[in-house]
Amino acid sequence: MEEDKGNEQVKFDDLSKKFDSTYKDIIEKLNEEKDRLENELRQEYRSARKYVRSHPEEGLAYSFLGGLVAGVIIAKIFSRR
Repeated sequence: MEEDKGNEQVKFDDLSKKFDSTYKDIIEKLNEEKDRLENELRQEYRSARKYVRSHPEEGLAYSFLGGLVAGVIIAKIFSRR
């Protein structure tokens, strides 16, 4: 009986070590992916800022048109009541 408990404990310890290493690998891969995505997003944000700074009139035009569209939609919603 005692040998069975000892064997079960050894098997449990082996499984535990395998799961620990697997989880550590997964966490490491996720951290690498997070870092890659952060760098990519940072680069895209910088590119977008450069574009907006070099074309301010387009940003203003899009904002104006978006405001008009939102205003028309809101006016239609409230005119039904």
